[in-house]
Amino acid sequence: MQSSRWDDLRVFLAVFREGSLKRAATTLGVNVSTASRRVDALEEQLGVRLFDRTPDGAKPTDAGERLVVHAEAMELGAMGMMRAVEGLEVEAEGVVRVASPPGVADHFLMPRLGRLLDRHPKIRLQVLASIGYADLTRREADLALRMRRPTGGDFVVKRLAKHGYVAIVSSRHRGKMPLEDASAMRWVTWGEDLGGRSDRKWVLDHAGPAAVVVETSSMTAQLEAVREGFAAMLVPHPYLMLRGVRQLQLSPRLEASLARVPADSLWLVGHRALRDVPRIAAVWSWLADGFELAAG
Repeated sequence: MQSSRWDDLRVFLAVFREGSLKRAATTLGVNVSTASRRVDALEEQLGVRLFDRTPDGAKPTDAGERLVVHAEAMELGAMGMMRAVEGLEVEAEGVVRVASPPGVADHFLMPRLGRLLDRHPKIRLQVLASIGYADLTRREADLALRMRRPTGGDFVVKRLAKHGYVAIVSSRHRGKMPLEDASAMRWVTWGEDLGGRSDRKWVLDHAGPAAVVVETSSMTAQLEAVREGFAAMLVPHPYLMLRGVRQLQLSPRLEASLARVPADSLWLVGHRALRDVPRIAAVWSWLADGFELAAG
């Protein structure tokens, strides 16, 4: 296979994984017509049809199912070559992609970015702020901050924090404290897309759905509602450091129930093969040091 066909295989893998040309094109940052031409070129070269294009998306044929194993082997080989080249770095410079929950990125990474750039001015950070997990094996990110420890993969892992929850209100709040009845406050919490979160369950159980005035998957939106004095919310303890908020004192009964909510953990995850690449090591240290300061 000609060396130029690797670009076609990358598109093939993206279509296979995403299930549609449109989503694959978005993932790769190309337009749909380009992705379609790449797949057509690969099918023509191999002399087989790889996908059935239906109104519901691109469905792999038997030939496509067989090819994906070999395409993924080539992908792993290409990534291994890149890691070997990256290991030759002697100075921390270049792009590092960090995947992070949006709330952590907004309130704990960005305010500390100056410390990283002062020490390593040639580093360029790409922060992938998303609730979904980036695939480190496929190099969707170089490092990731995750709420759950990975259970597989050739990763190095460090727990940065483990914190219980506190209730917060606007620093301008003048209501009676301690709060005896959670339903007497208005609350903001996570939306139904994150309905399994234990902090959301506590709010619904103790304050009731009628007391919830905003549900959203955005941590920053919740915090802004609190700062404006609209409502209270639950946050991991380090968020008390943020401007414009203060702790809402709860009655002993509510405090005891909140103490039973499982603590949040934050894990720093990286691929073992990249851990000692200078730019990766520099960002790893910045993240680890920053969260030690936050914990203190």
